[in-house]
This record gives sequence, structure tokens and C-alpha cells, in this order.
Amino acid sequence: MLIDSHCHINSLSASDRESVVSSSLLDNLICIDSGIDYKTIQESVSLSQNHPFIYTAAGFHPFSASSFSSETIDSYKKIIDQNKKIVAIGEIGLDSNADISLDIQEKALRAFISFGCEKKLPVMLHNRMSDLRMFKILDDFFPLYEKVVFHCFSYGVEVLDKILDKGGIVSFSLNVLRNKKDIIASLKKCPLQNLLFETDSPYMRIKGVRSTPLDIEKVYEFAAKTKGIPRQDLETAVFSNTQRIFQIL
Repeated sequence: MLIDSHCHINSLSASDRESVVSSSLLDNLICIDSGIDYKTIQESVSLSQNHPFIYTAAGFHPFSASSFSSETIDSYKKIIDQNKKIVAIGEIGLDSNADISLDIQEKALRAFISFGCEKKLPVMLHNRMSDLRMFKILDDFFPLYEKVVFHCFSYGVEVLDKILDKGGIVSFSLNVLRNKKDIIASLKKCPLQNLLFETDSPYMRIKGVRSTPLDIEKVYEFAAKTKGIPRQDLETAVFSNTQRIFQIL
């Protein structure tokens, strides 16, 4: 069983979405479809109701942080309480490229982490930062990071070690195919029990080509070669991790 632990089927073009939901791969695929705002969560929930292989993560992207209010959490609470296939909070996080102050982003992030703890759901983190601000925030909520997923991991082993020291989960995306030395070193070092894979499609492009969840096989194949282990061993480990973290299947 292949797991795409973070994708955006809700944001695919109509033709790309149709190619995914009609693929012969679906007997061997589970997708966690991440919303980035309330509208995309609604779309994802609708998809999950019609397609057994799709689950939803309820996210609030840091690019939307300026629109955050107490009513935001209330609306998320309602849709989560009504939909059992929402299995995570995310993506949520910090982004130094956003045209919004980090203090405003942090306010929204803290509110959603607190909400995730209340609902006993894992959190998926978007972290495009060059400092340790994210770890300082997480440490206010979690003694261990066992229910914290660092989505689309793109750092070297120094950051990886900080995550592993607290039992965190690292999700490697299609960006491993870009052969950046820091990411490859982290992929080699990451233990199987801390590992997830994702496409982050359609936002993750490889050589300018837009991706879909059907590209997840490329991540598994590359990771198996990089780690020097059979692909089946990776499939078994990631499947087990998915069951443990998201309480699905």
C-alpha cells in the first residue's frame, strides 16, 4: 500500500483530478488531502465522502494568517465534528516568504496547535524558516513530537536530529528528486519509524512539471534506492506509521 501523506487533490485541475480518481493505482493508494483554508477543506471533505482512498487534513496556510480570528477556529471545529475522515490539522505553520508578519502567523499557528491538541489530532507543519522559532513554539505544547509531522522536509541532518530527538515524524516529498545534498543526507539517516512520504501535489513541481498523487511511486522508488532497502520494506513501514499517527485504515 502506497501512502501520499500530504497532497492537495482539492486544488488539482479538473483533468488531473479525474486522472487520479480513475487510476488503476487506487487499489494500492491512500491520500491525505490537505486543505489550506476553509473552502479547500470543504472540497476535500466532499472528495473523501465519494472516494474511499481520500482522507482530509484541515489546514490553515500561513499565507492566510491575516484573516485569522476566533471565528476561524469555530468554523473548523464544526466541520471536523461532522466529518470522521478528517484525520489531522494541517498544513499550518510559518513562512518567511509570506507578506504577513511572523508574529501574526505565530498567533494563528498557536491557536491551531492548541485546537489540534484539544481534538487529539496530529498536526502537519509547514515550516519555511531559517531559525528555530518553530521548535520554540512546539515545545510550549509537546514534550514529544510523536504526533507532529514536518511536511515537505527540506533541511539537513542538524534540523532532522532536533526532530528525531523528540520522536517527530518527517515527511519527504517529490523534492528528493532534485538531489539536494542536505535533503538526501536526511533521507538516508531518517529511521523507518519516523518516516512518511508525500507528493505535495500539485504545488510541488519537478523540472517544471506539475505533479499529482500518482507520482508518489517516484518518491518510494528513489527512497528505496537511497536507503538501500527493498521498496516493500518502505511500504510496510510507512503504512504502519500512517496507521499509528492518523488512526486510519
